[in-house]
Amino acid sequence: MIIIGWPADAANIQKLADLVVAEAEKVYDLLDAANPASEVARLNANSGKGKMQVSWPVSDAFKKAKKISEWTKGAFDIVVLNGDHKSYSVDEKASTVDLKNSGMEVRFDPVMEGYLADYMITLIYAAKMQNAMVRAGNVFRGIGRSLYGPWSIQVQEDSSAYARHALDLTLSNTGIATISAAEFRGRPLIDYRSKKAVSPACKGATIIMDEAALAQGVAYGVFVMGPADGMSMLNRIGKARGLIVDMQGKFMRTPGL
Repeated sequence: MIIIGWPADAANIQKLADLVVAEAEKVYDLLDAANPASEVARLNANSGKGKMQVSWPVSDAFKKAKKISEWTKGAFDIVVLNGDHKSYSVDEKASTVDLKNSGMEVRFDPVMEGYLADYMITLIYAAKMQNAMVRAGNVFRGIGRSLYGPWSIQVQEDSSAYARHALDLTLSNTGIATISAAEFRGRPLIDYRSKKAVSPACKGATIIMDEAALAQGVAYGVFVMGPADGMSMLNRIGKARGLIVDMQGKFMRTPGL
Protein backbone atom coordinates (compact mmCIF):
# COMPACT_ATOMS: atom_id res chain seq x y z
CA MET A 1 0.00 0.00 0.00
CA ILE A 2 1.28 3.47 -0.94
CA ILE A 3 -0.28 6.72 0.27
CA ILE A 4 1.00 10.05 -1.01
CA GLY A 5 -0.06 13.05 1.03
CA TRP A 6 -0.81 15.45 -1.80
CA PRO A 7 -4.31 15.83 -3.26
CA ALA A 8 -3.48 17.53 -6.57
CA ASP A 9 -2.66 15.80 -9.86
CA ALA A 10 -4.09 12.42 -8.85
CA ALA A 11 -3.48 10.86 -12.27
CA ASN A 12 0.27 11.49 -12.18
CA ILE A 13 0.46 10.38 -8.56
CA GLN A 14 -1.17 7.07 -9.55
CA LYS A 15 1.35 6.69 -12.38
CA LEU A 16 4.16 7.25 -9.89
CA ALA A 17 2.69 4.69 -7.49
CA ASP A 18 2.41 2.13 -10.29
CA LEU A 19 6.01 2.78 -11.35
CA VAL A 20 7.27 2.48 -7.78
CA VAL A 21 5.48 -0.84 -7.27
CA ALA A 22 6.85 -2.17 -10.57
CA GLU A 23 10.41 -1.22 -9.58
CA ALA A 24 9.96 -2.79 -6.14
CA GLU A 25 8.83 -6.02 -7.82
CA LYS A 26 12.09 -6.03 -9.79
CA VAL A 27 14.07 -5.70 -6.56
CA TYR A 28 12.02 -8.50 -5.01
CA ASP A 29 12.96 -10.67 -8.00
CA LEU A 30 16.65 -9.90 -7.34
CA LEU A 31 16.43 -10.88 -3.66
CA ASP A 32 14.06 -13.86 -3.85
CA ALA A 33 16.25 -16.90 -3.23
CA ALA A 34 13.38 -19.20 -4.25
CA ASN A 35 13.62 -17.83 -7.80
CA PRO A 36 16.48 -19.68 -9.57
CA ALA A 37 17.03 -16.66 -11.84
CA SER A 38 17.47 -14.19 -8.98
CA GLU A 39 20.84 -12.70 -8.08
CA VAL A 40 20.63 -14.19 -4.60
CA ALA A 41 19.96 -17.69 -6.00
CA ARG A 42 22.97 -17.30 -8.31
CA LEU A 43 25.04 -16.09 -5.37
CA ASN A 44 24.06 -19.20 -3.43
CA ALA A 45 25.10 -21.35 -6.40
CA ASN A 46 28.44 -19.48 -6.47
CA SER A 47 29.14 -19.94 -2.76
CA GLY A 48 32.72 -20.92 -2.00
CA LYS A 49 33.87 -19.85 -5.47
CA GLY A 50 34.90 -16.26 -4.78
CA LYS A 51 33.42 -12.82 -5.28
CA MET A 52 30.44 -12.22 -7.54
CA GLN A 53 29.26 -8.96 -9.07
CA VAL A 54 25.81 -7.88 -7.84
CA SER A 55 23.44 -4.97 -8.36
CA TRP A 56 23.30 -2.09 -5.90
CA PRO A 57 20.04 -3.24 -4.20
CA VAL A 58 21.53 -6.65 -3.44
CA SER A 59 24.78 -5.18 -2.12
CA ASP A 60 22.80 -2.73 0.02
CA ALA A 61 20.56 -5.50 1.40
CA PHE A 62 23.60 -7.55 2.42
CA LYS A 63 25.13 -4.53 4.16
CA LYS A 64 21.97 -3.91 6.20
CA ALA A 65 21.54 -7.58 7.06
CA LYS A 66 25.09 -7.81 8.40
CA LYS A 67 24.48 -4.76 10.58
CA ILE A 68 21.35 -6.35 12.11
CA SER A 69 23.19 -9.63 12.70
CA GLU A 70 25.94 -7.81 14.56
CA TRP A 71 23.43 -5.91 16.72
CA THR A 72 21.53 -9.10 17.60
CA LYS A 73 24.70 -11.18 18.00
CA GLY A 74 23.50 -13.61 15.36
CA ALA A 75 19.93 -14.13 16.59
CA PHE A 76 18.92 -12.64 13.24
CA ASP A 77 20.77 -13.66 10.11
CA ILE A 78 20.18 -14.17 6.41
CA VAL A 79 22.47 -17.20 6.29
CA VAL A 80 20.40 -20.36 6.61
CA LEU A 81 23.03 -22.99 5.70
CA ASN A 82 26.79 -23.49 6.16
CA GLY A 83 27.78 -20.28 7.87
CA ASP A 84 26.65 -17.07 9.48
CA HIS A 85 26.99 -13.31 8.97
CA LYS A 86 30.76 -13.61 9.51
CA SER A 87 30.98 -15.96 6.54
CA TYR A 88 30.27 -13.39 3.83
CA SER A 89 31.82 -10.09 2.84
CA VAL A 90 30.44 -7.15 0.91
CA ASP A 91 32.48 -4.70 -1.14
CA GLU A 92 30.14 -1.76 -1.73
CA LYS A 93 32.52 0.15 -4.00
CA ALA A 94 33.11 -2.83 -6.28
CA SER A 95 29.50 -4.09 -5.85
CA THR A 96 30.62 -7.62 -5.04
CA VAL A 97 29.55 -10.21 -2.48
CA ASP A 98 31.65 -13.17 -1.41
CA LEU A 99 29.89 -16.16 0.18
CA LYS A 100 33.00 -17.79 1.56
CA ASN A 101 31.75 -21.29 2.41
CA SER A 102 30.85 -23.91 -0.16
CA GLY A 103 27.16 -24.83 0.06
CA MET A 104 26.33 -21.60 1.85
CA GLU A 105 22.76 -20.35 1.43
CA VAL A 106 21.26 -16.95 2.20
CA ARG A 107 17.64 -15.78 2.24
CA PHE A 108 16.25 -12.28 2.82
CA ASP A 109 12.75 -13.35 3.85
CA PRO A 110 12.89 -11.90 7.42
CA VAL A 111 13.59 -8.36 6.14
CA MET A 112 12.02 -8.42 2.69
CA GLU A 113 8.99 -6.23 3.50
CA GLY A 114 11.12 -3.65 5.27
CA TYR A 115 13.69 -3.47 2.50
CA LEU A 116 11.03 -3.04 -0.18
CA ALA A 117 9.27 -0.34 1.88
CA ASP A 118 12.55 1.59 2.20
CA TYR A 119 13.24 1.19 -1.51
CA MET A 120 9.81 2.46 -2.52
CA ILE A 121 10.15 5.52 -0.28
CA THR A 122 13.55 6.24 -1.86
CA LEU A 123 11.97 6.21 -5.32
CA ILE A 124 9.07 8.40 -4.23
CA TYR A 125 11.43 10.93 -2.67
CA ALA A 126 13.59 10.92 -5.82
CA ALA A 127 10.43 11.93 -7.73
CA LYS A 128 10.30 15.04 -5.48
CA MET A 129 7.36 13.78 -3.45
CA GLN A 130 8.19 14.61 0.15
CA ASN A 131 5.07 13.28 1.89
CA ALA A 132 4.31 9.58 1.60
CA MET A 133 3.74 6.39 3.56
CA VAL A 134 4.31 2.83 2.39
CA ARG A 135 3.01 -0.32 4.05
CA ALA A 136 4.37 -3.79 3.24
CA GLY A 137 2.85 -6.46 5.45
CA ASN A 138 3.20 -5.21 9.03
CA VAL A 139 6.06 -2.87 8.17
CA PHE A 140 5.56 0.86 7.61
CA ARG A 141 7.88 3.52 6.21
CA GLY A 142 7.02 7.20 6.12
CA ILE A 143 8.42 10.55 5.02
CA GLY A 144 6.95 13.96 5.68
CA ARG A 145 3.32 14.05 6.78
CA SER A 146 -0.24 13.37 5.67
CA LEU A 147 -2.82 16.00 4.74
CA TYR A 148 -4.05 16.00 8.31
CA GLY A 149 -0.84 15.91 10.30
CA PRO A 150 1.87 13.31 10.98
CA TRP A 151 1.40 9.85 9.51
CA SER A 152 -0.16 7.73 12.25
CA ILE A 153 -0.69 4.01 12.75
CA GLN A 154 -2.18 2.01 15.59
CA VAL A 155 -0.39 -1.11 16.76
CA GLN A 156 -2.60 -3.88 18.13
CA GLU A 157 -1.64 -7.54 18.27
CA ASP A 158 -3.84 -10.10 16.49
CA SER A 159 -4.47 -12.09 19.67
CA SER A 160 -5.61 -8.90 21.42
CA ALA A 161 -2.70 -8.90 23.84
CA TYR A 162 -2.33 -5.22 22.98
CA ALA A 163 -6.04 -4.49 23.37
CA ARG A 164 -5.74 -2.49 26.59
CA HIS A 165 -2.52 -0.85 25.46
CA ALA A 166 -3.02 -0.04 21.76
CA LEU A 167 -0.27 2.28 20.61
CA ASP A 168 -0.81 5.24 18.31
CA LEU A 169 2.55 5.78 16.62
CA THR A 170 3.63 8.48 14.22
CA LEU A 171 5.98 8.09 11.27
CA SER A 172 8.16 10.96 10.19
CA ASN A 173 11.15 9.82 8.16
CA THR A 174 11.11 6.56 10.10
CA GLY A 175 10.23 2.91 9.73
CA ILE A 176 8.08 0.83 12.06
CA ALA A 177 7.94 -2.96 12.16
CA THR A 178 5.50 -4.82 14.37
CA ILE A 179 5.59 -8.59 14.88
CA SER A 180 3.09 -10.75 16.74
CA ALA A 181 3.59 -14.32 17.93
CA ALA A 182 0.56 -15.17 15.79
CA GLU A 183 2.76 -14.75 12.69
CA PHE A 184 4.71 -17.87 13.63
CA ARG A 185 1.74 -20.21 13.82
CA GLY A 186 2.14 -21.10 10.17
CA ARG A 187 5.86 -20.61 9.68
CA PRO A 188 8.86 -21.42 11.88
CA LEU A 189 10.77 -18.89 13.95
CA ILE A 190 14.44 -19.68 13.35
CA ASP A 191 17.21 -18.98 15.83
CA TYR A 192 19.99 -18.38 13.34
CA ARG A 193 22.66 -19.05 15.94
CA SER A 194 21.65 -22.73 15.98
CA LYS A 195 19.77 -22.78 12.64
CA LYS A 196 16.90 -24.48 14.50
CA ALA A 197 13.22 -23.61 14.89
CA VAL A 198 12.36 -22.19 18.31
CA SER A 199 9.22 -21.05 20.09
CA PRO A 200 8.64 -17.28 20.19
CA ALA A 201 10.20 -15.77 23.31
CA CYS A 202 7.65 -12.93 23.50
CA LYS A 203 4.09 -12.11 22.44
CA GLY A 204 4.85 -9.00 20.46
CA ALA A 205 7.52 -6.53 19.42
CA THR A 206 7.24 -3.12 17.78
CA ILE A 207 10.46 -1.44 16.70
CA ILE A 208 10.96 2.09 15.35
CA MET A 209 14.15 2.96 13.47
CA ASP A 210 15.27 5.25 10.67
CA GLU A 211 14.93 2.41 8.15
CA ALA A 212 12.14 -0.14 7.93
CA ALA A 213 14.47 -3.02 7.01
CA LEU A 214 16.53 -2.44 10.14
CA ALA A 215 13.38 -2.22 12.26
CA GLN A 216 12.03 -5.48 10.86
CA GLY A 217 15.27 -7.38 11.36
CA VAL A 218 15.71 -6.09 14.90
CA ALA A 219 12.09 -7.02 15.71
CA TYR A 220 12.77 -10.56 14.46
CA GLY A 221 15.90 -10.73 16.61
CA VAL A 222 13.93 -9.65 19.68
CA PHE A 223 11.56 -12.58 19.19
CA VAL A 224 14.50 -14.97 19.26
CA MET A 225 16.47 -13.24 22.03
CA GLY A 226 13.57 -12.65 24.40
CA PRO A 227 12.32 -9.48 26.13
CA ALA A 228 15.21 -8.86 28.56
CA ASP A 229 18.02 -9.41 26.05
CA GLY A 230 15.99 -7.63 23.37
CA MET A 231 15.52 -4.54 25.49
CA SER A 232 19.18 -4.58 26.45
CA MET A 233 20.08 -4.67 22.73
CA LEU A 234 17.78 -1.72 21.93
CA ASN A 235 19.40 0.34 24.65
CA ARG A 236 22.88 -0.74 23.57
CA ILE A 237 22.60 0.16 19.89
CA GLY A 238 20.91 3.47 20.72
CA LYS A 239 19.30 3.75 17.28
CA ALA A 240 15.95 2.20 18.03
CA ARG A 241 12.85 2.71 20.09
CA GLY A 242 10.63 -0.19 20.90
CA LEU A 243 7.88 -1.93 22.79
CA ILE A 244 8.26 -5.59 23.76
CA VAL A 245 5.51 -7.71 25.30
CA ASP A 246 6.69 -10.77 27.22
CA MET A 247 4.86 -14.09 27.41
CA GLN A 248 2.99 -12.97 30.53
CA GLY A 249 1.72 -9.83 28.80
CA LYS A 250 4.07 -7.42 30.57
CA PHE A 251 5.02 -4.36 28.52
CA MET A 252 8.62 -3.18 28.29
CA ARG A 253 9.37 0.13 26.55
CA THR A 254 12.40 2.15 25.67
CA PRO A 255 12.45 5.69 27.09
CA GLY A 256 10.23 8.15 25.28
CA LEU A 257 7.79 5.62 23.82
